[in-house]
Amino acid sequence: MDDLKQSLQHDLALAGFKSEVVPIRHLRDLQSELQTLTSNNDIPKEFYDDQFSDFCFQLPEILPAAKSIIVIASHQPNLILKFHLNGKKIPVVLPSNYPDETDRKFLKIISTFLVKKGYGMCEAVLPVKTLAVHAALAFYGRNNIAYIDKWGSYFRLKAFFSDMPCSSDTWREFVLSDICKKCKACLNQCPTQAICRDRFLIKHERCLTYINESVNDFPEWIEPEWHHCLIGCMVCQDVCPLNKEQKNMSRESYEFSEDETRLLLKGKTRNKLPYHIALKLKKLGILDDYVAIQRNLKALIYKN
Repeated sequence: MDDLKQSLQHDLALAGFKSEVVPIRHLRDLQSELQTLTSNNDIPKEFYDDQFSDFCFQLPEILPAAKSIIVIASHQPNLILKFHLNGKKIPVVLPSNYPDETDRKFLKIISTFLVKKGYGMCEAVLPVKTLAVHAALAFYGRNNIAYIDKWGSYFRLKAFFSDMPCSSDTWREFVLSDICKKCKACLNQCPTQAICRDRFLIKHERCLTYINESVNDFPEWIEPEWHHCLIGCMVCQDVCPLNKEQKNMSRESYEFSEDETRLLLKGKTRNKLPYHIALKLKKLGILDDYVAIQRNLKALIYKN
C-alpha cells in the first residue's frame, strides 16, 4: 500500500483535481516510445523539432534523486473571449487546455504536501498526454486527444518530478476508448482530414491545432472558414460522443476593447504591447503564444 501516494491524491481530489503517480523508471519508457515513433517516420521531423524537442527525459539537475513522476489533471471549461471591432462584438473560443489559472492552486497543494513529508518537486517537461494515458489517468480517442472519465477532453495536464517514493504502479499499455472503435464522428468532421482511417496516429502536419500553434504563415490549402478558435481547434472534440455532457461547458472571460483589438491586429511586437493587454494574455496562459495568437485573431476577424 502506497500511503504517500494515496494521501497526495486525496488532498488533490478534495480540491477537484485528478492525479496519478508512477515510478521514475517509466521515464525511459516514454523516451523509448517517442524514439520509436520518430525512427519509424510516424512523426515528421519538422513536427518533432517544433513540438517535441523541448522534452527532457533526464533526471533533473535540481532533483537528481527523483523517484516518481506526478501527473495532474484540472477540469476546466473553454473560455469565450470577446473582441470589439467596428462597433461589433466578436466572441472567440479559447480551448480548455490553454488557460493556466488552476496551476497555482494545485502547485500549492502538491508543494505543501511534499514539504511537510520532507520531499521536493520540480516541473517535468514531458509528453503529458502520453504520460497520463500510460499512468491510467486518461485514455486516448481516435483523434489522438486524451480523455478522462466524466470530464471528456475538457482539462489541463501538468507533470512533475518528485523524490517522493512510489511503490505502487498503475502503468499500462496504450488504451483507446471502446467507443472510438466504432465511431467515426471526428474522422468525418475533421476539416483538414488529419485523422486517419488506417492508423491511430493522426497526420500531425495537417492538424489545425498544430498549424494554429505554429508561428508560420498558414498553408495555402487552409480555408478561411475553418478558423474558429483563438488557438488550437475544437472540431473533433465538439462532435465527440465522449464530450456529450461537456461540450456546452464554457464560460465568458476577458473582453478586449476596440482599441485593444486594433492594437493586437496592428502587429505590434510582444515587448511593445501595453501592459494591460500583456497582463490579460498572461492570465489566460497564452502570452508565450503571442505571435500565433496575433495571426489567428486576424484570420478570425477577417472571417467575421
